Amino acid sequence: MTEKLIGFLSFKESLPQAVIDNINARKVDGIVAEHCLIGETKLEDYCKYSLIIDRASHIIKTYRPYLKHAVVSGTYVINNPFWVGADDKFFNYSLARAIGVSVPKTVCLPSVEYPFGISDVDLKNIKNNIKWDEIFDYIGFPAVIKPYDGYGRRDVTVVKNRDEFFKAYGRSGRNVMLLQEFIEYEHYIRCLVVGENNVLPIKYDPMAPFGGKQYIVEHNHLTPKLGRKILDDCVKINRALGYDMNSIEFAIRDGVPYAVDFMNPVPDAEPQRISEEYFQWLITKLADVAVDYVLQNKKIIEFGKLEKGDGFNSGAIRL
Repeated sequence: MTEKLIGFLSFKESLPQAVIDNINARKVDGIVAEHCLIGETKLEDYCKYSLIIDRASHIIKTYRPYLKHAVVSGTYVINNPFWVGADDKFFNYSLARAIGVSVPKTVCLPSVEYPFGISDVDLKNIKNNIKWDEIFDYIGFPAVIKPYDGYGRRDVTVVKNRDEFFKAYGRSGRNVMLLQEFIEYEHYIRCLVVGENNVLPIKYDPMAPFGGKQYIVEHNHLTPKLGRKILDDCVKINRALGYDMNSIEFAIRDGVPYAVDFMNPVPDAEPQRISEEYFQWLITKLADVAVDYVLQNKKIIEFGKLEKGDGFNSGAIRL
C-alpha cells in the first residue's frame, strides 16, 4: 500500500508532535504523519505530502513558495497559502458584515509614512484632508487602533481620546491602520475553529497579560440561544474565508456577539495557555480533519481536462 503522507510545518511547540502521534496511532489506510523537511525545490519536483499543516510560513518566508508549489502538485495545505498571504482584517470585517455577522464600526486609514522615494505627486490619489472629527464621531471613544494585517496583538492600542489616538497613529509608520469601535462587553469569547464546523467556544479575558490566564475553563457559560448564534457565525466566517484552522473572537454587548478578530490562521496551541482540556480537543479535531481530507483526496487547486480546441477556459482551474 502506498503511503499517504501528512506533513507538519511549525516552530518549537507542543501541538505538532501531539497531532502526529494521534494520526499515526490510528493506522488509517497507510496514512503516516511526520515533520516536514524542506530544502531546494525544482519546478519538476512534486511534493510527496498529501496534506501539510502549516503553522510557520507566516514568519519563515522560505516556506511560502514551497507551499504554493506543493498546492500546484496536488497537496492540500492547512491553511491555504494563497489565501493566508492575501487576507487582511479590513476585508474580514467587510465580508462578515456582508454575510450577516455583527462587527464593530471600523475605518481604514492611510499610512502615516511611505517608502523612500515616494513623493507627494505619487500620492495624488490619497485625500489630504481627512475629516477626523467625523471619524471620531462615527467610531467614538474608547477605540482600538491596530494594523490591518496584524497578528498576535502586534501594535494594538486602546485609545481613550483623540490625543492618545494621534500618538498611536503617529507611531504606526508604514503600517496601514484600522480605527475600530471598542465594544464595551459583558462577556468575551474566543472560539477555536477546525475545518468547516468544529467549533469550541472558550470564555476568554482579552485584557489579561499575554501568557497569563486568558483562557478560562468554564462550561455552560453561554445560553443556548447565544451559543447557537456564535456557532453559526463561526461556521459562516470560516466557510466564507476558506480557513481550516482559525480562532474567532466575539465581544458580547447587550446580548449581541460582535466578531472583533478572526484573522488567526495560527491560533494559540500551547496547553499551558489554552489548558490541557482544550489542547486535547484541538489535537483530536485537527487530526480528524487532516485524515478526512486525505481520504477525500481533497485539493485546493483542481486542474480540469481541456478538450481539443476548447482553449483555456475558466473551468479548467478552480482555486
